[in-house]
Amino acid sequence: MFGKTAANIAPVIATTLAIFSGLFAAAAVNAAPRDPSRVAAIFPPWWSPAQSVAAAGSAGAIAATGSAPFIIILRGDPADLAQRARSVGALLVLDPDLAGLCAPKDARP
Repeated sequence: MFGKTAANIAPVIATTLAIFSGLFAAAAVNAAPRDPSRVAAIFPPWWSPAQSVAAAGSAGAIAATGSAPFIIILRGDPADLAQRARSVGALLVLDPDLAGLCAPKDARP
């Protein structure tokens, strides 16, 4: 009984993952930071706020937190800030202004 249900759900899960992967890639390309010295680093939502802040702090200077605890606005060396954020666990690195209301208005230039 459970075998047939799992077989029916597997294609739905695979299709859903493919759609989200495509959206994830499109968002990453279209919202690349305009100012590479200021980025919104999106960390895994399942991380604790302390874990996200600790990882972000090792990548650059924390300028603000976003509208969710896993979104951290960073400032740093434009040559490698985005790469450093990714290397410490950021899933996406976006332009804070194009990523919606990631940063509070006082953190925007």
